[in-house]
Amino acid sequence: MEIKDLNYCNMNTNTIEISSDDSDDDHKNENRYLPKPDTSPMEEDSSSSSSSSSSSEDSEDSVFPSTSQTTTVTKSSQESRSSKTRKTKSRSSENKKISAAERQALKKKMAVERKAAKDANKVYKPGECMKHMTIEMHPVLLESWYCADVAREAAASGVKVRASSAICDPSLVLWTRTVPPTLTNNDGMMELSAPRMPCERALYVQRLDDAAPLVAARSLADSARQARALAGCPLTLVLYGVKDYFKKSGRKTVNSSNKIISEKDLEEAITDVLVSAACDTVRADTPNELALTIVRFTKAVAETPYKKARRAVDERAEFYMRGDNKKCVAVDKDGNGLGRLWQQMLAVLPMASLESSRALCARYRSPLALFETLLAPGGVAAVADVGVTRAAAPGSKARRIGPEFARKLELLFTATDGSTLID
Repeated sequence: MEIKDLNYCNMNTNTIEISSDDSDDDHKNENRYLPKPDTSPMEEDSSSSSSSSSSSEDSEDSVFPSTSQTTTVTKSSQESRSSKTRKTKSRSSENKKISAAERQALKKKMAVERKAAKDANKVYKPGECMKHMTIEMHPVLLESWYCADVAREAAASGVKVRASSAICDPSLVLWTRTVPPTLTNNDGMMELSAPRMPCERALYVQRLDDAAPLVAARSLADSARQARALAGCPLTLVLYGVKDYFKKSGRKTVNSSNKIISEKDLEEAITDVLVSAACDTVRADTPNELALTIVRFTKAVAETPYKKARRAVDERAEFYMRGDNKKCVAVDKDGNGLGRLWQQMLAVLPMASLESSRALCARYRSPLALFETLLAPGGVAAVADVGVTRAAAPGSKARRIGPEFARKLELLFTATDGSTLID
């Protein structure tokens, strides 16, 4: 009764404490009367944890993308980056192509400019300038007998001769230079320059037989001034046949008695032309001499721009460097001639001779070797003891460089003051 009452009293409880003294049968009978709950506490905990984990997964999915989504995003970003890289490379390659084309065009332009400058320099360069010169003479003067050799001598020098009827005075000789055309501004209009450029020099050729009346009338200077005004440039008077005019023959002729001027009158007239008309005078006695005179003036006129440009460069220096070129030695790009130059440098020194310079060059192959020897202790004595071989003559005695010349060499090579005088 006690057990039944106890079980009855505890029917509605969830747990029952059983003592260790109870038997197994009693335990089985007791478990028969226990109520079965819907869920146990552990199952509730597991269900709650599963629900919470599912909720947390949902929340995580809402915040962080899944692995598949991350892979897709990474691939798309890599594709976008690779496409951008390809675009950048294509743009850089296009820029490189454009820059290479621009460089090629610039090189071609510079080559054309260099060629044009080179061609322009040929017009004035000595040796090439004569090919671009043209002698212009009036047909009357060109066909005269004393100008018969002008065309032949001019062709031998590469100069062209052209007959021009537009020359005002038949005695004038003018020059033109063929130049490459350039763009010029003419009152706001761009035009090409003329292919021929007149030169600033002219000749006035006269036979002395024709100029004698002017000399006698003391009007030769006026005639020269008028010719200079027609030419529009400095003028040189060429008198032809002076020697024949004053030639004395053993017999008296009609022409010998018709001379209206003397040599003194001619000299006075030439002086008047030089002072009053600022025209110099040249004489010619044969047709070939006259032709050579015209060709010589052609060469001088052709080289005038080049010489003026070179003179402008030379005048910038404090001394005329082109005048100090005596006893020079040529040295090519391979260094041939340096030994002769070193020997010549020693030979021009005071107290030096050809034999002493040869002896020093044989011992010291370069100025540096001699300089290092003079800097070393006892170097002056070593240089002084260098033997000089004289000419191979019987009875000749050998000699040395000597201490005096060695001392001067030391002073020349080791002096630090540029104003030091070498006695």
